[in-house]
Amino acid sequence: MSMVDNNMTTGHAPVASLLTERPPDEHLISEFPRQALPPRANTSRPSSAAHASIHQQYEVVYDDAHGRPLLAFTDGQWWDMTSQSPRPVTVRFALRRDPSWAGAVVQTVCLWMRSHPHDERSFDLATELALAVGELARQQD
Repeated sequence: MSMVDNNMTTGHAPVASLLTERPPDEHLISEFPRQALPPRANTSRPSSAAHASIHQQYEVVYDDAHGRPLLAFTDGQWWDMTSQSPRPVTVRFALRRDPSWAGAVVQTVCLWMRSHPHDERSFDLATELALAVGELARQQD
């Protein structure tokens, strides 16, 4: 199933997804098999080959408005792609990194947890998500 499909399967029949938030049109989403990640030499816009390589190393990559990788997700882990070398980050960090991606971050986490219900990381992600959403809701008061 593609991470950007608007339909989800319940095990019986396809149903419309409640997670309909889509990333901004100027951003790109890629879904490819993951591989080991080499360190990035700089944070300027990568060449086409380097950009494609980064997108192939993660399940999902969200680019900033300039086409540079911003956040990546693989194996239940978010990665900050803006530093010299990618570093693991929490769901909270991913939600706050770029508010225009917040809905897509939540949708990615939910889809991954649904696909990996018995993975220990699913419980960790659910906890991170609940704490981050609670914090954001309290800030709105």
